[in-house]
Amino acid sequence: MTLHAQAALTIKQRQEVKRLHEVEGLSIRELATKFHVNPSTAQRWVGRDSALDLSSAPVNHATVITPEYRAAVVSYRNAHPRHGPIRIAQELRDRFGFANRGTALRILQKEGLTRPPVREKKPRKGIPVGRHRVQMDIQQLPVVAGGKGFEYKITAIHLRTRLKYSEIHSDRQSATVAGVLKRALDLLPPFSPYGRTTPWSSP
Repeated sequence: MTLHAQAALTIKQRQEVKRLHEVEGLSIRELATKFHVNPSTAQRWVGRDSALDLSSAPVNHATVITPEYRAAVVSYRNAHPRHGPIRIAQELRDRFGFANRGTALRILQKEGLTRPPVREKKPRKGIPVGRHRVQMDIQQLPVVAGGKGFEYKITAIHLRTRLKYSEIHSDRQSATVAGVLKRALDLLPPFSPYGRTTPWSSP
């Protein structure tokens, strides 16, 4: 039997430590003095059932992946494509007590389900433009011909053709803007081919 490289006691000494403690009643301190070891070493071999060294290899617990568990993981992922292995294991633990992140992840990897589905990007919708939709725009400008204050450039834009009609006024009141729109409709589609429909008056 190969002992640990730094073993303080042989197999027979370990067995003797246990016997002296259980049969003859020697204390841990007395055993440590007798065998020239640390009290913790004597305590270790008194408490163990076997005198053999424990394996230093990592403990690998059996991985439980039953067909039912595999089917449940796949079914749950298909129903909830954005849930990861941790969430899946938690949800299935009531039915499968051994469910854990590792086994759920292994199943997802084997089934090619590790990545959530890519969301399709919805095409951007521009501003809805009717066949003859008109947009009004008002731009404030400094007075050009002397004096102080501002003038207002009022523009009507036919969105389909991008044709524009503009007038410059000293105010931007509702009546002024409405008058510009009426005159614009005579010159912008669809009325432009039929001539002016609103009496023209200089602003």
